[in-house]
Amino acid sequence: VHPVPGSPGHPGANELALDAYRQLEIPMYVVPGNHDVGDKPYGWVDAPAVSPVHYEAFIERFGPRYQSFARGQCRFVLIDTSILNTGWDTETEQWEWLETTLRAASEHRERIFVFGHYPPYLWDPGEPEHYDNLAPTVRTRLLELFERYEVEAVFSGHVHRFFHRRHGRTDLYVAPATGFVRPEYSELDSIAPDDQFGRDDRAKLGLFVVDVEESGHEIRPVRTWGRHSSEPPESVSRLTAPGWRSHLGVTMRQAWAGPRDLAMDGLDRFVRKRVRDDSAVLALWESRISHVRVPLADLLDSDSRQRLTELAARGTEITVVVPGPDQLAEVPDTGPVSRWEIALSPGQRRPVSAGVAGPGLTAVGPLAPLTGREWSGEHFVSHGFVPDADPARVEAAVGDGDEAVFRVRPSDSVWESVDRAVDTARSAGVRALVVIELPEAGEGRMFTDETVLAARVIEAEISARAHRDCSVVLDGFADRDRGYFPRIGLVDRRGDPRAAFRVFVGFLALCDDIPTGEEPAGWQPVGSARRRFVIGTTTVDLAPTAITVSRGGQRTVLCES
Repeated sequence: VHPVPGSPGHPGANELALDAYRQLEIPMYVVPGNHDVGDKPYGWVDAPAVSPVHYEAFIERFGPRYQSFARGQCRFVLIDTSILNTGWDTETEQWEWLETTLRAASEHRERIFVFGHYPPYLWDPGEPEHYDNLAPTVRTRLLELFERYEVEAVFSGHVHRFFHRRHGRTDLYVAPATGFVRPEYSELDSIAPDDQFGRDDRAKLGLFVVDVEESGHEIRPVRTWGRHSSEPPESVSRLTAPGWRSHLGVTMRQAWAGPRDLAMDGLDRFVRKRVRDDSAVLALWESRISHVRVPLADLLDSDSRQRLTELAARGTEITVVVPGPDQLAEVPDTGPVSRWEIALSPGQRRPVSAGVAGPGLTAVGPLAPLTGREWSGEHFVSHGFVPDADPARVEAAVGDGDEAVFRVRPSDSVWESVDRAVDTARSAGVRALVVIELPEAGEGRMFTDETVLAARVIEAEISARAHRDCSVVLDGFADRDRGYFPRIGLVDRRGDPRAAFRVFVGFLALCDDIPTGEEPAGWQPVGSARRRFVIGTTTVDLAPTAITVSRGGQRTVLCES
């Protein structure tokens, strides 16, 4: 399946790979990995070690062990990580070359991107060595070079699963694989692993398209779903095209930033590897959602705060939900926060800005039962004004805050509710933060209709684009598959995208040129459950059985049930 250096099938596998790569119409640069030249020096696994003999075949077929090239003001540096910690003369030569190359790039004010097979680390720069990272001595030396010469990003592979960390000012990416997933990392999933105990979790197979922009860079994840070349691919160019993005935020209800320890098994029989599940981040980047809503606990917990800080550095807006302004006293500093969303209990009158330290918008919403009735005794509460609340009451409650929080219940129309909430907030002299609840089936029944979910999310996206003076946030992202009012989300508890997610991303990529701040001219309810939006030359039909987009005489069916 994956021959190793020295095995009888290895030369044939190399030739097969070359036959595929020859079809490329762009230059290709290759870094050596353990299945090319052997494993790094690590005595606790039975695998062919790195060997000079293996390098001969690699160099003949794929080129130098290490090299660099420039495009514009960017320097791309490819290094051989398998050789690190061998003590060979060729390792010393590479270290000398690497520092010289990085120094010269820095002196010429080039932006530096580094590529190597093994990631420096997965969880923490001080973690012990295991099969999937570099030994501490060479790791420290490498990271010091990245810091000194301000490397913008480092791209690695080897682990067959996506990870992201930020080390100082350097983004560290571990790219997914296209062939199979390492099954031991299914320990990160909150439900049973996919096919072959996670090895064939096709949603995790893929690659990166990286847009290097004038300031910074963007990762465009592409899921390949295990396709072969004979199968028709999706329009990768459309899904990875720059420009389109989502205007929605999402609520991260489940814990998503803490450490998980993998079982001491498989390729690491004596070590529990500590890692963080970054599947949610991959899905956020794929859908280009750049606003997350989290509880205060995420800011107070050091691991979760680190995740928020990393995302904020890449342009993500962070809304922190706080149960009452008094809780703000626990916050040492605002850190990555863009907005404080404060729930007020009945009778609370303290000015909300009194406890807010530093910058950030302040949004306020009253505590209320989910039923909308006054204290019905049903235990379940939420917060936020109803969209058609009395503006005077809204103004009094928000006080010196910036925004009013409105909540749209699962049974309410998204468009009409957002429209009314914006009008109410405007009359109260504030902006609106509108939280859209996802569809539900009941307290003890699971909602599973992907088409209805996708339609509601797309309607929320259209509503967000049409109203400049508000922010729209979904009250969920992943499945709520246990507890009260269970329902599907845009991703499952493995972090894999659901059909509704794919429909939503397809809509975003297809309708990237729909303008913001312009209300759809032909808001046309059709029947009781169908919505039609006419926006310029684009018509979007949202029905319980199908979601279609018509533009320029062409009709695209995004979803049919």
